[in-house]
Amino acid sequence: MTFSVDTVFLWVTDLSKSVDWYSRFGVDAGEAYGDWQTMKVDGSTAFALHRGNRLSGAATGGVAFGVEDLDVQMSRLAGIGIEPVDREITETGVARFTTFQDPDGNDVQLLQRLR
Repeated sequence: MTFSVDTVFLWVTDLSKSVDWYSRFGVDAGEAYGDWQTMKVDGSTAFALHRGNRLSGAATGGVAFGVEDLDVQMSRLAGIGIEPVDREITETGVARFTTFQDPDGNDVQLLQRLR
């Protein structure tokens, strides 16, 4: 059986702070439903933030956003004070990516497919 990804949820401690961070990152807010906030992304996969308690202060998820030009997006984010975990770009031959962390320490990658 083959599955497709329908929704990616990240648990966050402060919903408004996280919505602001992701909005500055480049992901617009969609509809809000109580303790969770949909975020607008292209494609068939939904992305949502859910307010809740993390276990032992650990990150509760990760998401990779596809981009056409990784260097352009890294420059844009640096201009508004959002820096990757390190300046290294990982290149696999199929993709290049770098990792950021949101206010709750969740990994947020920008990934540029090469093929």
